[in-house]
Amino acid sequence: MTEQIKKSFLDKVALQVEMNRMVKGEHDLSMEKWAMIAGEHMGHLFASVMTGDRDRAEKELLHVAAPLLELYQEMAKVG
Repeated sequence: MTEQIKKSFLDKVALQVEMNRMVKGEHDLSMEKWAMIAGEHMGHLFASVMTGDRDRAEKELLHVAAPLLELYQEMAKVG
């Protein structure tokens, strides 16, 4: 994996987090809620991969990764 690919992915995840917060608000959710959101989108990701829809798969991948980043932030607060 190249540094360019890693940076591109992390930049897109950070942008998705910002977009989510613009749409949903700047409030923090519980770890359980973030995990549920990521899990819901994981199902969408599986479906898009199985149908070969690359654009949808990328969208859903970011919709999984962004809540996982939020979950990581909540975990860092607890620990």
